[in-house]
Amino acid sequence: MANLKLLAVVLSATALAQTPTSADPRVKFKDGERFLGDLAAALGLPRESVCKELSQYDCYSDAFRIVLGGMEPYGIRAVEPIEQASLTSPIALDRVALRVCSTRVAEDIKDPQKAVLYLAPAHVKNPDKKWKKETVARLYDKLLRRDASAEEIAHMMEFYSTVAAKHAGDAKDWVVLGCFSVASSLESVFY
Repeated sequence: MANLKLLAVVLSATALAQTPTSADPRVKFKDGERFLGDLAAALGLPRESVCKELSQYDCYSDAFRIVLGGMEPYGIRAVEPIEQASLTSPIALDRVALRVCSTRVAEDIKDPQKAVLYLAPAHVKNPDKKWKKETVARLYDKLLRRDASAEEIAHMMEFYSTVAAKHAGDAKDWVVLGCFSVASSLESVFY
């Protein structure tokens, strides 16, 4: 039995040492259309109505196309995307993520039967630990298509305490801000 354990350790160490490296290890920034499309699909929202700036202009095609890596050849003759992210790119990205998350939670409240993220807890002002963990799991599953690590769960639970202290214990605000933090993370923004 000890020999089998030793063999398993040696084989796993050998496998780790032989893990191939990527030929092109760079990560790439998602342009605005891809980012918004990914968020809309992940949260079950129609792309064309998911994010409206001033309740009128599409977040990507009308408001932030150039700063989020797009082109506008007809209107302003921007025929190539900007080479480096502009100073306002992170701001635009955050606005898009926050708008999409706010829209999803608002839709969940409006129609609880079709809720995706915000499944209202029995005690809205003081949800239990189980509900919070399930919500964190849902956020990571929907937005990043993976399970949250124990450390990520712990951070989000701590974040709940911070949000609850400033927003009178409203679980809805925590879900919106938790969604925003995952949606605007490096893992979500780059591919």
